[in-house]
Amino acid sequence: MDTVFIEGLEIEAVIGIYDWERRVRQPLQFDVEMAFDNRKAATTDAIADTLDYKAVSKRLIAFVGQSTFALVETLAEHCASLILLEFPVSQVRLKLSKPGAVRGARAVGVSIQRSRDTPAPAPAVDIATAEAATRAPATRPARPAAKKKPAAKFQTATCKAYLSLGSNLDPENNLRRAVAALRARFGEVVVSPVYRTAAEGFSGPDFLNAIAIIDSDIHPFALNDWLHALEIVQGRDRRDEYYSNRPLDIDIIYFGNLVLEGPGEFQLPRPELHHAYVLKPLSDVAPDFVDPLRKMTLAKLWKAHPRSATPPAQVAIDFTP
Repeated sequence: MDTVFIEGLEIEAVIGIYDWERRVRQPLQFDVEMAFDNRKAATTDAIADTLDYKAVSKRLIAFVGQSTFALVETLAEHCASLILLEFPVSQVRLKLSKPGAVRGARAVGVSIQRSRDTPAPAPAVDIATAEAATRAPATRPARPAAKKKPAAKFQTATCKAYLSLGSNLDPENNLRRAVAALRARFGEVVVSPVYRTAAEGFSGPDFLNAIAIIDSDIHPFALNDWLHALEIVQGRDRRDEYYSNRPLDIDIIYFGNLVLEGPGEFQLPRPELHHAYVLKPLSDVAPDFVDPLRKMTLAKLWKAHPRSATPPAQVAIDFTP
C-alpha cells in the first residue's frame, strides 16, 4: 500500500505529569505515515482524489492543541484513532516526540502503528478530572462533566520565570533591547533596579546586571533556547570563553518553584545566587519568593549574604516602553 506522510509537524500542548507541566504548553513533534491508495489520484491528477494531508494536519493541530493528557502514550493513541476514524486511510504509523524531556537526549516519545481493525482507546480524562473523581465519596454519583474549552483555558497558562540579565558591551542599550524583546514576546515584564559590578575572572568593562520577571507560556527548555537566540541576535557569540565580554548574558534563575536538570548545563534553580549582582536585584523584586532548595525567602538569603551591607552600586536606567 502507498503511504502519505506528514513529517515534523510541531504542535504545542499541555502534556506531562508534573505540576509545572500542567501550567505551560510544551512543543511536541509528530511524524505520521498513512496507508492510502494513490493510484486514482495519479491517474486523474485531481486533488479531490488525494488524501488531504493539510486537512489531517489541521485536525491534529486542533485536537492536540486542546488536549490535556498526562502521557504521550495516551495522546498518540487518540491521535491515531482520530485519523483512522475521520480520514479514508486503512493504517497509520505515528511517531510522537517530546523534545528536551530527558537530559542528554534530543527527544523522547513513542511510535505506534494502528489499523482500522484496532479497537479504539477508551475515553481518557485529564489529570484534574481524575483527581476530583478520587476525592468524591464512593456513594455519591458522579456528575456529568461540564463541556470544557481547554484551548481557552490554557491559552493564558503561564509560569513565572525569573531571568538574570547582564551586559558589559554597550550595556544600557543592550539591556533596554533585551527588555523590549521580552515584552514583545511575553507581555508585561517586571524589571529590578540595575546594578554595576566589576568583571569577574577577566579584565573588561564593568557589567550592568538586573532581574526580569516574565510569565512564560512555554516550558523551561524552550524558554532557554529562546533566550539563547536573543543573545545571538544582540551580538553574542556563544562560542566565546566562559569569562569574556558580553553584549547580553541572560539566564533563567527560577522557573516557578521547579527543581530540574536538563540538556547541557541546564539547571533550575541556577546556582548563581552566591553572586551579589544576582541575589540583590532578585530580593528587590521578589523578597517573599521562597527558594525551592534553600527553603528561605530571597529577602532572608540576601540579608545573610556577605555583601548585604555593601551592595553593588545602583544605576538608573529607564525601561519604560
